[in-house]
Amino acid sequence: MKKKLMVFLMCCASLSMIFANGASEETESDFTNWPEEPITVICPWAVGGVADLVNRKAAVYGEELLGQPVLATNELGAGGNVALTNFLKNKPNSYNLIFGGEGGFSIAPNVDGKEAIMFKYDDFVPVMNMYTATFVMTADASLNIKDLDQLKEYGQTHNCKVAVNGISGSEAFLAKALFKELGIDVTLVSYNGANLALDAVAKGETPFAISHQSQAKGAVEGGLITPVTVFSKDPVSSELFKDVKPVGAYEMEAYYPNTCFLLARKGTSPEVVEKIRNAYLTIMQKEDVKQLFDKLMIEPSVWTSEDMDNHIEHVIQIVKDNQ
Repeated sequence: MKKKLMVFLMCCASLSMIFANGASEETESDFTNWPEEPITVICPWAVGGVADLVNRKAAVYGEELLGQPVLATNELGAGGNVALTNFLKNKPNSYNLIFGGEGGFSIAPNVDGKEAIMFKYDDFVPVMNMYTATFVMTADASLNIKDLDQLKEYGQTHNCKVAVNGISGSEAFLAKALFKELGIDVTLVSYNGANLALDAVAKGETPFAISHQSQAKGAVEGGLITPVTVFSKDPVSSELFKDVKPVGAYEMEAYYPNTCFLLARKGTSPEVVEKIRNAYLTIMQKEDVKQLFDKLMIEPSVWTSEDMDNHIEHVIQIVKDNQ
């Protein structure tokens, strides 16, 4: 009887090892073969904006480098926060990725309305930073405001309405921080996209806007708006805005590069993250992608995950210092 029991237990142990090895091989195979379905990359900002254009251009090379088509799509709302919230429905190693940045992770959780933010940075895995960009503040050309000294003088007697992309986005915070340092009041007018915010100035809906340099280019060249400042420490390199005095030149500190992180769901395998990162690093070297970056006046920025973590913490501190 004991001998039969021993044989039975040995058989059970052998079967357990077989199933365990099979499960291990299957898990490893899943990572090796990922992706086995098309990938969707969600841009939580406006169609036609800088991030959207980068997303769509990069997606062209998805199948070549990842073996599956990449679909570039958009999901708007609350400056990107709606899409970031909905993304939490995804499981690790899913075929959905999303863009995000300091607006959702550094600003929104630390300003009025933070109770409504249902996600946090730790819910995501940073894959890479797609680019960095410097925002520019522009004014209705009829105001003849070309620097922060003239803006401050104007603000002593006028209501300064600034069009921004979302009430808790990077542009909104930069505006609040800037006007606080200038000591004048500001009213933010929120739009679903920096390009729409810029149009507001060109149409006379607001006297000021904050947008990407490339979005302001046409209206500046057409004489409809004038650049007031760029949100950086040093002058920018673009020909059109290189002579615009940056915020840092006024000994102000509330500035930082605008970023566009490519993110996966928390718990995604490091092998999957590395595969995506390597593919997108290769995409950034494509000649037509480089040309797009030049046209959009943005810079490729090969940050590590630690660089991205540090950026989020840096902007959080700036936000807290400028409430």
